[in-house]
Amino acid sequence: MPLRYSDISSEEKAIRSHTGLRGVEFKALAGKFEQEWEQYMRCFTWEGKPRERQGKGRRNSVLGSIEDKLLFLLYYLKLNPLQEVLATAFGMGQPQASRWPEVLRARLIATLAKEKVLPERKAERLYRLLEDEGRVLIDATERGVGRSIDDETQKEYYSGKKKPYHQKCGTGWQQ
Repeated sequence: MPLRYSDISSEEKAIRSHTGLRGVEFKALAGKFEQEWEQYMRCFTWEGKPRERQGKGRRNSVLGSIEDKLLFLLYYLKLNPLQEVLATAFGMGQPQASRWPEVLRARLIATLAKEKVLPERKAERLYRLLEDEGRVLIDATERGVGRSIDDETQKEYYSGKKKPYHQKCGTGWQQ
């Protein structure tokens, strides 16, 4: 049986585990996403070609509701499953599972851009945005640093914070 929003909508934990959002957040995003989707479908076909006549898109779509479309995309972005697994989970063929993320992701980015909640990529613009803020918290990811091939230089710049597992636990390589 294909995964549908109506099947998990009453379970907060299921929504969170499939999308990474709380139910309230999902519904709020779905409303904005629907506006963007409908605007896109008025102008373009599902394949991205300019629409020759007015329409709302396919009525017999595998992902019928806007909630199903958003669930599909957030599930894909959160779990990064193989296309075949994604197709099986949502009751579609692999070619559709390949095409849907492209189409939906562009609409999600447009939605988030209109809501002004996309991450800032340029340091100068981020600085301008944060000038008036009194306090800023930053969540960062550790990045690797190039190491010198010279042993003495490595020792000079090594902080000592990262120790191999066997040194932390007091065990040797062999048990």
